[in-house]
Amino acid sequence: MAASTLTIAALALSACSTSPAGTEGSGSSSGTVTLAGWYEEGQIGTTLEAANKILEADGVTLEYTQVPLDQYNTWLSTQLASGEGPDIIMDGASFPARVAAGNLVDISDEEMVSNFTDEGLALASDADGKVYGVPSYGWFSGIFYNKDLFEKAGVSVPTTFDEFLDVSDELTAAGIQPLAAGLADSDKAIHSLMGYLENAHYHNGGGSPEVDTEFAYGKTTLEGKWNEALDSWSQLIDHKVLTPEMLGVPLTQAVAEFTNGDAAMFISGPWDYQTFADAGMNFGMFSHVGADASNQWLLGGPAASMGVNADSKHPEQAMAALNALASKEAMQATVDANPGAFSYYSGVEGSFPAEYDLVTPLLSEGHVAVAWDRWGVNMPAQTMLDTLTKGLQSVISGQETTDDLIAQLDSQADSIRY
Repeated sequence: MAASTLTIAALALSACSTSPAGTEGSGSSSGTVTLAGWYEEGQIGTTLEAANKILEADGVTLEYTQVPLDQYNTWLSTQLASGEGPDIIMDGASFPARVAAGNLVDISDEEMVSNFTDEGLALASDADGKVYGVPSYGWFSGIFYNKDLFEKAGVSVPTTFDEFLDVSDELTAAGIQPLAAGLADSDKAIHSLMGYLENAHYHNGGGSPEVDTEFAYGKTTLEGKWNEALDSWSQLIDHKVLTPEMLGVPLTQAVAEFTNGDAAMFISGPWDYQTFADAGMNFGMFSHVGADASNQWLLGGPAASMGVNADSKHPEQAMAALNALASKEAMQATVDANPGAFSYYSGVEGSFPAEYDLVTPLLSEGHVAVAWDRWGVNMPAQTMLDTLTKGLQSVISGQETTDDLIAQLDSQADSIRY
């Protein structure tokens, strides 16, 4: 399909499959800076308007091209390998790979960096602490729950993992399925596990988030670090919260089970909020839980990071554009356009509906993290997630133990580190 650019004057986007207009040659003119991404107009249009308003004084225009998400990684890799690509590089979990390949400019000394939290900069930093990009906004996941079904079973929102198991048992006793998962084609088991680890291991247990970075660089293994925690998490299988039958259930069916009131809980994030709201559900969200009710953590991380292409033909203008995209005005526009999103920029706050009342304080405190972002600093995180997905399916089916899964992750990591 033909590509079009998005500027402050013309908010028109269309998909492309090869080389979007305005991105070849890293900038079409000295006053034009190019950016490509997978976001649609409703997600990024006002952000670009805010950035372009700032850039007017410098005579610079930021042009944007949308590339379909399922084509973006291949397209960007091809562009960068040939010394081309957009002036501003945007990427998600693969951003560390761009850093490792030398595709990005070191921005550690730029003032804009100081406005973002360490968690937001994690995927854009190398082992020496040098920073190569800034985050757009943050995603998060927790546990949606059906308030009517909780009331019917006479249970309250759990604040610890032990309480979660008890609530699940009471829901089952009341004839209510505790959790809808859809493990045939979703990452719900991963979110369940990682949410538990953040709450019961990394922040309220014997683990430390720094261990994940050490693991990513081959300085340690998960063996000896995760074993006890994964064994504890597997109680969800013993209590029939996660079942072998769920391995044959697709995600669409699981969403329907929760929306129709056939299950009391569903692990997800803001991307599913409107579906539940449109169904007229009486629902809310609570955090993933662990050992300490007073120190809870949601699962999440940067949705995408943005940095300057090391091969940009207009590096000064590109840096000006990145500063504009990293401004408070542009960052506020981003969260305003993406309900339920939060910002890693200090002083920028999103708006959250009442259903998020239990998790809003955690977002304000920055209690949002995930292990695979810490892995991503030195390995393709998606490859690890693919291994984890298959391994968890085997654990839930009873074919493998949690120790077997840990061994598989260590072996996979040894073969894919940058």
